[in-house]
Amino acid sequence: MSRNMTHRRSPLALTALLTLWVILLPGCQAPGGPTPTEMAQSHYQRGDYARAQTAAARAAATAGGAQRDLAHYIAGMSAYRLNRFDTAARYLSVAANSRDESLAADARSTLGLIYSTQGRYAAAADMLLRSANLHTGEDRAQAYFYAGIAQQKLGRWPQARTSLILARRSTRDQSLLRQIDQHLAVTGYTIQVGAFTSRANADKAARAYASKAAKSKIGTVLVTPSTGSNGRTINLVQVGRYATFNAANTARTRLGDTGAVIVPLQR
Repeated sequence: MSRNMTHRRSPLALTALLTLWVILLPGCQAPGGPTPTEMAQSHYQRGDYARAQTAAARAAATAGGAQRDLAHYIAGMSAYRLNRFDTAARYLSVAANSRDESLAADARSTLGLIYSTQGRYAAAADMLLRSANLHTGEDRAQAYFYAGIAQQKLGRWPQARTSLILARRSTRDQSLLRQIDQHLAVTGYTIQVGAFTSRANADKAARAYASKAAKSKIGTVLVTPSTGSNGRTINLVQVGRYATFNAANTARTRLGDTGAVIVPLQR
């Protein structure tokens, strides 16, 4: 007989969870009790991701059709929640090709986030755009938004702008609209090595880093005034200007400062 299968939707942002949703799958209730997929689903909804992954992996190895896709999805999402990104990607790659477009869209979204976390920005952008093609509404907006960020990190500025504009057209979320506008203003990346309320201290740090930057041939050190959350002026000490995130990351390695952070430049 038919039964309802429910599971939590994949997050499209690491900082925001999306809503609960339900998918319907035809199947037969096992006479001896719940199936491995049902057990995995139950564990997942209780937040027991380790057991959910184990049960879903068992189901993924034996089930077929839509049940197989769902089992791979639950196994992948469980691994994702446990920060087992390589394992999550392996299972979600199967679910991403499911005939169930809702399931495939969510799997692709999470895969895109995983690839971004791993610094695989080209794969992330491609997967998120494929996800956007299946999503609608706010889910589509988020997929385009994170695809745009990945494209920016690759230095694909025209494509990133297109993705961000598509995200803007797909959302009514005011918080997301503000984030989109901020990213539309991004022009590149820099290495930030310090932030000081005192201009004198900022200038002193800049002089100290100038010799390091010149020796490493990674660009000019600048002191850039900015406004903090409390409205006070903060003097940012930044090294170099880079078109891609990877170029900035390489320069940071050459600088040898593990405390430095890569931040976007805005016009």
